[in-house]
Amino acid sequence: MEEEILDIGGKPIPYFRTSEFSKMMFEIEEIFKEVIDAPKDSKFALLTASGTGAMEAAVMNIFSEKDKVLVVNGGTFGDRFAKLCKIHQISYDEIKLSFGEKLTKDHLKKFNGRDYTGLLVNIHETSTGQLYDIELLSEFCRQNNMMFVVDAISSFLADEFSMKKYNVDCVILSSQKALALAPGLSFLFLSNRAYTKVLENEVKSMYFDLKDYFQNMERGQTPFTPAVSIVYQLYAKLKSIRENGVESYILKSRNLAQHFRDNVRSLVKIPDYPLSNALTPILVDNAFDIFLRLKEEGIYVTPSGGKLKDKLLRIGHIGNLTKKDNEVLISHLERMVK
Repeated sequence: MEEEILDIGGKPIPYFRTSEFSKMMFEIEEIFKEVIDAPKDSKFALLTASGTGAMEAAVMNIFSEKDKVLVVNGGTFGDRFAKLCKIHQISYDEIKLSFGEKLTKDHLKKFNGRDYTGLLVNIHETSTGQLYDIELLSEFCRQNNMMFVVDAISSFLADEFSMKKYNVDCVILSSQKALALAPGLSFLFLSNRAYTKVLENEVKSMYFDLKDYFQNMERGQTPFTPAVSIVYQLYAKLKSIRENGVESYILKSRNLAQHFRDNVRSLVKIPDYPLSNALTPILVDNAFDIFLRLKEEGIYVTPSGGKLKDKLLRIGHIGNLTKKDNEVLISHLERMVK
């Protein structure tokens, strides 16, 4: 996290039911829409919840028992979408990908013309590092008149994205990835047709009823107490993004990712499926042991779970990182990788 952002988090928390806070919320919405190239009339909701909270809100508000959806399940977060559909009794099928399997047009063929009403995807499956082909999925949804729901949490500000270009009906983001803020906020952007579905559906939830969020956002507020300090940090970060241009953030992540990959290939194997600029998955023996040893030396990488626990580490290229950080990590890996 940047020093300026950390400083904001240490300041006293102001009361938020004010015209000043509302003005800030409207500007947050405006900048966000510029950054993701959202339609001006798209609806925006700010939730005090993790990204999973926004995923659940999207599933339960946009879809109902009348729908039949398709879930791209290539890892932990795809599986989470499937579980949410099951919990909320939404009929679904899965495009299941085994580890290392690249999503292609062939996976979609058998689902053509089968009356699905929506497709749910974590466009960057963070648990494996695979970046799915958003253009391929967008065209599939267009041809089949499906609602296109995209969790872009871990690819936001790292990879090219446009809500308008790819005809996305719902974009899900959160605060703790490339925005480099504390966890605690998540964000939803809905197209007009997704918003219409929200208005039609009766949601059995107080906290995740998006109708309430959209109604409150008309006055620049949230229905419940937001994580006020993080909202102020978000505002500062978004103003910086507007000033520097979203392209500069994507370029920085791309350069960091390329630098790391170019210098680590002689030590470890990198999967050959498409990768996000946000992180690099590396295949190493005793991966979890290496994670623990790195942590002891003050270096934090992301371990994996389940069958990948001792096989896969994930190295981030977002936030306030530099090539020097890459070099320090690689020097440690040179000692630890057998």
